[in-house]
Amino acid sequence: MPTITPDHLHELLASADRDAALVVVGGHAAVVPSTPAGRGEPEDAMVITTRDAVIAELDTGANDEQLERLAQRLDTALDSLGG
Repeated sequence: MPTITPDHLHELLASADRDAALVVVGGHAAVVPSTPAGRGEPEDAMVITTRDAVIAELDTGANDEQLERLAQRLDTALDSLGG
């Protein structure tokens, strides 16, 4: 079962926070908002991508197929790091 799914990317893109990030903590992916003192995630959180990075990667208008491919690439990269 993948750690990063298209649902995570949908949630990230839906965030009103431009600095929101997709992180992995303890083997689980989550979207976290930015905070004035940093992102507020635990110190062992691994930032996978940010909202702005996904928007830049997908250019304009992301469809489900593009989100699926990006989620697979991010999940494969995470697996290669041992995440």
